Amino acid sequence: MNNLVLITSIIYTPNIPLSYINTRSIYSPTERFEQTKLTIKSVQEKIPNSKIILIECSEFNEEKNNLYMLQYLRENTDYFINLYDNENIRNNIYSKSKSLCEGSMTIYILDYIIKNNIKFDNLIKISGRYWLSDKFNYLRDFDNNNIVIKNIDSHLVNVFTALYKLPYSYVNLFLDYLIKNMQKMFYYIGYENLFANFLNQLCEIDIQRNQAIIKIIENIGLQGYVSVSGEFYDG
Repeated sequence: MNNLVLITSIIYTPNIPLSYINTRSIYSPTERFEQTKLTIKSVQEKIPNSKIILIECSEFNEEKNNLYMLQYLRENTDYFINLYDNENIRNNIYSKSKSLCEGSMTIYILDYIIKNNIKFDNLIKISGRYWLSDKFNYLRDFDNNNIVIKNIDSHLVNVFTALYKLPYSYVNLFLDYLIKNMQKMFYYIGYENLFANFLNQLCEIDIQRNQAIIKIIENIGLQGYVSVSGEFYDG
């Protein structure tokens, strides 16, 4: 199977609080860049037949002395998109709503994929600064035609969004759903809840078709440091 791996990234986080906490990130841009390099390396090592599309929202220039970051990101991905110069989208990404940030980046990239006719079998999304651990098993868990997710709770109301897989056939449906529900992001709905609602709608269709489309993984194989606290995640 051919995989398109979507990495969402913000190397330079704005000094703006989130709706639920004042500290957006305890890590410096240099630290975030090094963590994102681990993301890219783990994808290259652990996901076969893959191309990487990385979407960023940071300012890179000679004045900031950070062009080496830009060069690395371009050279180590197949598609690199920086939304920093798009003021409207940047304002959404830098808002107090975490879901609006994630949703705006995802809407842009899904639309980009469709408009540019990028073909693949599966879209695997991973949040930048996290990396695939030794528990990540592509052949066992991801080499299939299913949606692959990890639940945060024991039922589909809160779904982990730092790593998931969507087959190509669901990309249009997910894009339409996010656009229709963008207003909820402005009112701080959790992106994990929003994603779960999307999957629940698919489950209703699934019941009608009598098909199993969602594969739930207890330990999906992701590690990394939570931006707002520094807590190490392994699950």
